[in-house]
Amino acid sequence: CSSMRLTGGVASAAPAPISSEMTMKRSRPAAQGQAYADAAMPEPVAEAMEVSTAQMQNDATSASFQIKNPATVASDNSSQRVAITTAKLPATLQYQSTPALREAAFLTALASNNTDFPFLAGSLNTFLDDAFVASSRIKAVMPGEKVELAMGADDGISIKRQLVNRFTESTGFSGSGKRVTYEYKITVKNNKATKEQIVFKDRLPVSRNEKIVVKLLSPADREVKREEDGKLAWEWELEPGKSRETVLKFSVDYPGDIDVSGI
Repeated sequence: CSSMRLTGGVASAAPAPISSEMTMKRSRPAAQGQAYADAAMPEPVAEAMEVSTAQMQNDATSASFQIKNPATVASDNSSQRVAITTAKLPATLQYQSTPALREAAFLTALASNNTDFPFLAGSLNTFLDDAFVASSRIKAVMPGEKVELAMGADDGISIKRQLVNRFTESTGFSGSGKRVTYEYKITVKNNKATKEQIVFKDRLPVSRNEKIVVKLLSPADREVKREEDGKLAWEWELEPGKSRETVLKFSVDYPGDIDVSGI
């Protein structure tokens, strides 16, 4: 798990969207072969900024933030942001991927709003290990709701999806039917020095015609999670430097007088 810091702000002069700042902290393995003199020098530790927490008032259809500390607002029509509160949320880092669309793994932070404050919709600045990742937007997250933040693609996790076989055969007593079988190999490798979790998805064709039958041949149901609309999800935990592969194989049976497309 990691720690996520969220800082919200409000505009005091010109109207401006609520901005949030989220920082992900994760432990790193200690560097090897450091000189004794370097090890003896303690690294400077950044001090946490003290923020006066605003009082929140919940009404029937809204929430009001009462900021009692005065703030200086310039008379040049520029916006001025004032901090509402800070919060540290336990977060889980997870890699997600859909290799059929793009062979890349995207780091995602999963957390819950365990505060009494709603996170207002607005712009979002994301930092990972004090390094700026990206600017995006966040939807309103009420207390108790979950929030999912995209942290960008990471080349440290490689994922490949390859079509290894596709063949067509005749079926039925008269050979009037057809069966098309597809076989894909998906390979995931963890090139990082830490154990990582990855969830990747693929799709199984969904038939809207009772004469067209789709069968999943591999993997077994115990190895994959079936979701709605034919989506398949794998949840793996990979050790540092390790790779793992799976085979997605399915068949489509249909009468010879029907044209099948979109597979």
